[in-house]
Amino acid sequence: MGTPFKNLDDLVLLRIFSFLPSKHLHRSMRVCKKWNHLANEVMRNRQSYPQTFVYQLKDNRDKMKNFDEKIHSDLEEIWCKPALSVFFLNSPAFFESLSESSNGNDQNCDYPKSKRLKTEHKKDTMSKLIKNKLALNLPKLFITGDGIVGSDKNSGIEIESDCEQPAFSSLFIPHNGSYRFEYKPVYFKTKLPELKTEQDLDKFLGVKQNEEIKFLLLLVDGYSDSKLIPLLNNLNRIRKIKIERDVKKSFACSGGIVKKLDDCSGKRTKLVFLCLISKVESKCKVSQIVIREPTQQEFDTVWDEKINLMKKSGVFPNKDKCLAFQVSCCGRGKDYHRQENFESNMFLKEFPNVSLVGFFGYGEVGVDYIPDYGTDANKNLIDDVKNKEYLFENIQATGFTSIFTLISFQN
Repeated sequence: MGTPFKNLDDLVLLRIFSFLPSKHLHRSMRVCKKWNHLANEVMRNRQSYPQTFVYQLKDNRDKMKNFDEKIHSDLEEIWCKPALSVFFLNSPAFFESLSESSNGNDQNCDYPKSKRLKTEHKKDTMSKLIKNKLALNLPKLFITGDGIVGSDKNSGIEIESDCEQPAFSSLFIPHNGSYRFEYKPVYFKTKLPELKTEQDLDKFLGVKQNEEIKFLLLLVDGYSDSKLIPLLNNLNRIRKIKIERDVKKSFACSGGIVKKLDDCSGKRTKLVFLCLISKVESKCKVSQIVIREPTQQEFDTVWDEKINLMKKSGVFPNKDKCLAFQVSCCGRGKDYHRQENFESNMFLKEFPNVSLVGFFGYGEVGVDYIPDYGTDANKNLIDDVKNKEYLFENIQATGFTSIFTLISFQN
């Protein structure tokens, strides 16, 4: 005879509840006081950490009604109370299959089309449709690249620009007392502040006393990539000072050039700093690797070496409280590897059940950053890499690379 549910151990029930969607957890709270207490504990734990999901329009016949139902259902499963939402969209995000009226020019576009990276503008965009589903006062950031990266049930998802159907990969970031994500946009016709010192960077990003920068994601509009190198030089000087003091007190930096940035301000955005800031006493950990092998045959060697260092860093103590970013060159998809979702699946094989988000870009920004969190020593594990020519010891603007950032959150 099976064990009655009321006799199950609390740890067993917590494990079962951890697999339930939020709406089912709310129903479980009504069963009894014990279930109410345990379900509330699962909900409180969930609300402290970021959440992701991926959506792709499967068919042109999937009209507005189906889109509405799907997005509404997915948003119901967002258990955290987001302080910021980030959406990575693929290039075909401009489409007319969801609207009956889609003729004419984009009347809401208040700036000229890019001469370098041409994007077709139509009346209805994926971002507009998503905005209608989210709270008006929720800060929203939309990034349109050459493709998106996401994960679902421990499988990588890479949707590139040759996909005819629009898709997005989303990240919902909650309020949390131990860490926060801040985003700072820089608009066209606005001068980029000179970030020459730690104090300049902290002031610009809003870093408070007893806080530190752990990760910086730089998103650059295709128009303004010429401004990137001076910025990276300043960031490298700041990182060098921090690394000499304590490598664990420095920060990882990733990013890339995209087609369009939209922070819903109505202004044209040329650069966005998306920054992870944590309390000094928190146990937030970050490591990052850059993969750029000289030939496809050498991919396995470079990948194994750097992934092993990342696994040794101690950033993966609790898989349920981890988040990963992938930024890849638009040339590193299925045509290069001759296999769909290749690099995202390789990463998730090593770090299962981690939420993965990201995009394909037209130029990448990255640096190898692997502190040894397993000891108190001021040690950077990239010193152990034999093939020094593969290392990015400074933040570099590069091409044909993939950058993987792994973040663990521990209150």
